[in-house]
Amino acid sequence: MDDPQSRPLPEHPIEELAPQTYCQRAALELAALVRHQRKPRHRTRRESALLRRCVEQVLGSGEPAPPAGPWQAGARPLKRPGRGGLQYIPIVTRGKTTIMLSTQREAEELATFLNYCGTQELGG
Repeated sequence: MDDPQSRPLPEHPIEELAPQTYCQRAALELAALVRHQRKPRHRTRRESALLRRCVEQVLGSGEPAPPAGPWQAGARPLKRPGRGGLQYIPIVTRGKTTIMLSTQREAEELATFLNYCGTQELGG
């Protein structure tokens, strides 16, 4: 009988996914994030490690980033300091779709990622 723990490991690490696969996976997570931000339950924040991983994989893959596109990083001013003392909420927008993020860097990276993927505006 084969002991699963005694099997040799593959010589090559598991192959990384193609950038378009990350784009497709991120689209599902992005839809859930936008839905939560539009109709939040309680006062919980939805952080998406999966979306962040997809962005990191595509931007770190050496693929050329689009020069500009319809998704833009920006900021929504606050009346008083928010999380981390910020005077604004970092956002990414396209048309009527707005996505709120934790940092300006995350907003800029997400905008680049969404432009690279050719993500359309998310309906509401």
